[in-house]
Parts: sequence; structure tokens; C-alpha cells
Amino acid sequence: TESYFPTWVLPEDHTVCQSAVETYKSLFNSEPRVDKWTFSTNGVAIMGMFDIPCVGFGPGKEKEAHAPNEKTWKADLVRCAAFYAAMPLIYLGKQA
Repeated sequence: TESYFPTWVLPEDHTVCQSAVETYKSLFNSEPRVDKWTFSTNGVAIMGMFDIPCVGFGPGKEKEAHAPNEKTWKADLVRCAAFYAAMPLIYLGKQA
């Protein structure tokens, strides 16, 4: 079986990326770090193979993600849930 995991990048000026930045600022009153992850995600299929724009945002510390004994905190899960709930509304506002 062949495996292919294409890399991908979404430009910072893309509407989806800008919506994520605006969502973060509005919820947490601070600037988000816009960068890349050095581990694989489902983005290889979503964006890399099917060209559906996506961003990565998740709970916990990046250095502990996809690692043995991975863990996160409840407060981080709550923050992520707020972000996931708010971002579609901000994105849709940019489409009007």
C-alpha cells in the first residue's frame, strides 16, 4: 500500500486564517501565534489532498501533542470549545 502525506500551507491573508486570528483576538484579548506544526494532522487530507482550507488549533502544549503520555487540561478544552463555536460565525460574517 502506498502512503502519501502531502504538506500544505494556508496563506495568512486567506479568509479562513484571518477568521481564526480574529476569533482568537476577540475571545482571548491577545495576539495568536500564526505558525506551523511539525507533526502530522488530518490537514494532510483536508487541505493537502482535497484543497479544502483549514487551520490547526487545539488544546494543550504543542510539545506534548502526538507524544507518549499526551495530556491536556480541562481549561484548555473549554477555551478550544469556545474558539470552535465562535469561528464559524466570524467566518460567515466575512462572507456577507
